[in-house]
Amino acid sequence: MANLDGAEGVASAAWLPSFFILVLSLLMSGVYFFLPLYLKHQLQFGGWQIGVLYAAASLNALLVTFPLGVAGDRYPLVYLLRIGLVLSGLCLWGLGRVQAFFPYLLVFWGFGLGLHAFRIALDTVLFKSVGHSSVRALAHYNSWRMAGMMLGTLSGGFLFHRLGFAVALQILAVVPLLLLLPTFKLPRLQLHHSPLWQYGRDFLQAPVLFFATWLFLFCLHWGAETTSYGLFLQENLRLTPQGMGLYMATEFAVLAVTAYLYGHFWYGRLSPLTFLSLALLTSGLGHILMTIPMVAVSLAWRLVHGFGDALILMESYTTIARLFQVERIGGNSSLISLVSVSGSFAGALLFGPLGAAWGYQWPLILSGCISLGLLPLAFWGLQGRQR
Repeated sequence: MANLDGAEGVASAAWLPSFFILVLSLLMSGVYFFLPLYLKHQLQFGGWQIGVLYAAASLNALLVTFPLGVAGDRYPLVYLLRIGLVLSGLCLWGLGRVQAFFPYLLVFWGFGLGLHAFRIALDTVLFKSVGHSSVRALAHYNSWRMAGMMLGTLSGGFLFHRLGFAVALQILAVVPLLLLLPTFKLPRLQLHHSPLWQYGRDFLQAPVLFFATWLFLFCLHWGAETTSYGLFLQENLRLTPQGMGLYMATEFAVLAVTAYLYGHFWYGRLSPLTFLSLALLTSGLGHILMTIPMVAVSLAWRLVHGFGDALILMESYTTIARLFQVERIGGNSSLISLVSVSGSFAGALLFGPLGAAWGYQWPLILSGCISLGLLPLAFWGLQGRQR
């Protein structure tokens, strides 16, 4: 596979996947971070119900991530992308219409499944297009991803504040359907039919198992964020939806810039142990100290957390590209995604009820402590290794 580190290679291989991930991230951040406010205050769902909803969104990924990844290796990815877009659009419309808990659970599950199918297919397109040789292409893609998160929090806060949740959700439902047309421009990629046992053999290598272990534990804090982050900003910091959007958007701007700088300047300049320690330290401390109930101080520490999360994100993508063969990278990258989703699923079940019962700062504090607790694991697993 040709080296795509040059600007022309990045532009040709990553521009369309980057555009798609920007829009996908816009939808995810605009909906997922703000939706607990709607669920609590307008639909009157309790803490356990919100936790179950977000755990269910993770559960669908647990059930279908690996099949989707293997399908991406064996069949044209454009079909998977289009199915994900249609399903997410229809279910997003339903999120603004349904009100009873169990029907809402079904619609929310479908929305998460559609977005997840789209993201798995999109990651596979990227890995198969650029391979492991272009860290800059991976950084370009993730920088756009974080820019989408930034735009999503800004537009979500504005739309939900101005129009109300029900109307805004139905307007946003049009966005996935508009993305169907550009899918015709995606490249045709070579297909492979590897036996299923080969994926298991790839995954059971020692470096992969170490990577999967710390990633699962690290992703527990995602469950804390999905169930408690937005409610913490509202209940503890007393921010309006627009204020919350600005708060979150500032962090995602840091994430976007960090991902870009990683790919263009920082990759390979630190040992794996130093790099991972820096990422875990900043992510964990930032998560804990962002709970200080002063907006400026909280935001400053949230930016520190975002810096660490961006480093973890980029290290995850470059590690996946480095560890796995390109002909099986759809299935193998989906197994790593399955690990991260499992961590988020466990975190949602654990921290959703905890936040409702004891205060929304505690899920953030405790999950930040878990991230810091991963430092000894990083030392044990990476001591003496060189990139």
